[in-house]
Amino acid sequence: MAVIANNSDGKRTALRILLVGEADGRRTEIRVALEELSDPPLELFEAGLGDSSPTNGGAPPDVILVLFNDSNEEAALSYIEQQAESDPRPAMFALLPERSPVLMRRILRAGADELLFLPLDMGDATRALLKISETRRRAERQTGGVIVSMVSTVGGIGVTSLVANLALALRQTLNKRVAVVDLDLQTGGLAVFLNLEPERSIVQLCESERKIDSIQLEAALTKHPSGIYLLAAPKRIEDCEMVSDNIIGAALDLMRQLFDFVIVDCGGYIDENAVAAWERSDFLFYLLDQSIAAARCAWRFLDLFGRLGVSGVEPTFLLGRFQPHHPISEDQIRHTLGRPIFAKIPRDEKLLERVQLRAQDIWQAGPGSALVRSVEDLARRLATGEASVDQATSIVSRLFSAFAGRN
Repeated sequence: MAVIANNSDGKRTALRILLVGEADGRRTEIRVALEELSDPPLELFEAGLGDSSPTNGGAPPDVILVLFNDSNEEAALSYIEQQAESDPRPAMFALLPERSPVLMRRILRAGADELLFLPLDMGDATRALLKISETRRRAERQTGGVIVSMVSTVGGIGVTSLVANLALALRQTLNKRVAVVDLDLQTGGLAVFLNLEPERSIVQLCESERKIDSIQLEAALTKHPSGIYLLAAPKRIEDCEMVSDNIIGAALDLMRQLFDFVIVDCGGYIDENAVAAWERSDFLFYLLDQSIAAARCAWRFLDLFGRLGVSGVEPTFLLGRFQPHHPISEDQIRHTLGRPIFAKIPRDEKLLERVQLRAQDIWQAGPGSALVRSVEDLARRLATGEASVDQATSIVSRLFSAFAGRN
């Protein structure tokens, strides 16, 4: 038995793959092909049909690939039947040298989840493995809190203020455990908006050679009087270079376990750190206003997001600084983007100015205002999971737009 571990990209836990079959050239060929995959990351083991403890007593495999040939059909079918009754049950893929309808029916009845054919099409293999990876990742998310990322490539549109106000609404209105993360590293605006002068920042997590644990994380957080926690940007701009996507990923994975909601201010600069946050996010909000420039930037963002291949989350649009009688209407923006607007945040420059001058939050400076009501409504929709429905609607909207463009 051989054991081959692929390098993980550090962004998600590797799938444990057990390749079962005769130790011959075909098994070697499949192993080599799988080792070339970078997404999803894999930890690969090999075994024969009769081997015991094929993963050296470690965690059970997530996926078993059973290699069929003319001489082992009955043994391979029996193996699949046995594994189908195991607990926990792994996903099972059968690798077939030919498309025999009779054998294919027998394999599916034995309990196989997927049929792949030799020579192995890596596109089909990647699709099947990604489906397992994303299903497992969604299940893992259900055991922890919700991560919300907010971004806009339009400068000065209010991402930081909305992140802070949304966190305050979740804490003060719904009594949730909330943390905010400032990934607008050079600006560090979240601390300013929350009227904090943190002595600690994300840099504390970069200075340790050990894996980040809850004690290290707690030492890097700053508590706001409201009860929310801030993972602040570095105090010195030059220290921003110390922050890596691996640090961001590890911090967010841990914060998910400690808080009900983690709100991430991704700012307007897209880099590896922002992508690491998106990959872990349950919701990704893009904020734009009623301008042609903002609509164009949103299109550019969608184009980039598609090329990055981020899976598990779809961008959802928020319309900030909303004015009902603006020449560019919500309907025009929705039609241009081919996507729905999830929420509208009204424009209230005077209220935000009072917030800054008086070092107050919007509930103190403007109780009952339209801005307060819109932020509270957004918080409630997140807390009740209503955003999930709209994410699905967003995908449907894109499909309708695509078909409409062909007619």
